[in-house]
Amino acid sequence: MIKKFKNIILKTDSFLYKKFGTDRSTKPLENIKEAQIIFTYLNETGKEDQVRFVGGCVRKSISGESIDDIDLATILEPEEVKKRLNRENIKVIDSGISHGTVTAIINNKKFEITTLRKDLSSDGRHAEVSFTTDWEEDAKRRDFTINAIYADIQGRIFDPLNGISDLQNGIVKFIGTSDERIQEDYLRILRYFRFFTQYSKIAHNEEVIHSIKKYINGLNIVSNERIFDELKKIILSENLLSLFSNRISNEIIVNIFPQLKYYERLKKFKTLNHWLKLKYDADLILALLILDESKDYEYFCHKYKTSNALKSRFENISKNFENLKIKNYLKEENIKKLIYFLGKNNVKDLLLFSIFVNKKIKAFDLEKMIDYVNSYKIPKFPISGDDLKQHGYKSGPELGKRLKLLEKKWIESDFVFNKSFLKNSSNKIKRN
Repeated sequence: MIKKFKNIILKTDSFLYKKFGTDRSTKPLENIKEAQIIFTYLNETGKEDQVRFVGGCVRKSISGESIDDIDLATILEPEEVKKRLNRENIKVIDSGISHGTVTAIINNKKFEITTLRKDLSSDGRHAEVSFTTDWEEDAKRRDFTINAIYADIQGRIFDPLNGISDLQNGIVKFIGTSDERIQEDYLRILRYFRFFTQYSKIAHNEEVIHSIKKYINGLNIVSNERIFDELKKIILSENLLSLFSNRISNEIIVNIFPQLKYYERLKKFKTLNHWLKLKYDADLILALLILDESKDYEYFCHKYKTSNALKSRFENISKNFENLKIKNYLKEENIKKLIYFLGKNNVKDLLLFSIFVNKKIKAFDLEKMIDYVNSYKIPKFPISGDDLKQHGYKSGPELGKRLKLLEKKWIESDFVFNKSFLKNSSNKIKRN
């Protein structure tokens, strides 16, 4: 009887939430088929919710943003989560099991599932935690009210700290005191600026800024990898320009990252059309903020242990920085040669960067050039070592030199090759 009564309450509850529109804000989450599967296996019919969406995915869903990472919170301990999901042949990885987190993977979609926790202690980098079944206690240990909003698979919201109100009113508020939250994890200084830039509709709170300045040196004990990961999230913020146009934000961020000295370029970036903006990933936007003709980027890459791929992209732009200012450097005939030597992706990086250092290049021209690069078929040098051997060359260093000279002439001739090219070129080289 009690079980039946609870089911009636759940159905009525769901109807009321849907009737008054709460489900609209979390609909993107509710419709994720793989999430429905996980909720089915972790919840028990007739019982209160044992798992809920939490954090960024709820915040983004309510704000109408695209959702990438999906975090779930549960009253079940990690081993029980694994047991229930493994029983249904769902792949589960111990991604952070010592802190109560496992990752479930269905159809290549990842779900981080964390047991409700309370902090016992923290050193400013990592917290020692214990598990709890109290949802509100779990909420109180989070960083900002807008990240302490929970939702179940039926769209019902649990918002113990009024995070939705703060989100709607554009208030980025630490849970508890900013001093306490920052000392628990100094990376929250950067997270604050990311959320402030994205969501705030009001000025900085003086107390918060005071706490940030007081504990800013705490970032020195946070791993550079974590700092760089957070920076890349900031870089992808839709309102990135406002981070630097706000005097207080600018002062603190540039103090932390003095290499970000060309933020004025973001004004130009903001004027680009949507199609072009989509061509800039986080690495290329970072390049706009850092790069010039110097090798200063090398220290940045070393400090934050960036990937070799990122360093290579920076090097390509930096090496060609002065050339990008030349009027005809990126004309079609030269672009073909650049593609041949550098590859399409590197040339597109140069094109996308060039509009910020060359006033002659217009957005319309840039679009046409990028289309040209995408459609251009890279020619293959039509002469091999065997071809030269047939013209009397022997294997060895000399053959390699001849081959390079022929390739140079082929490139200078705009990649044109005909039957007489090899013979004529070989004769000229022999005479030289």
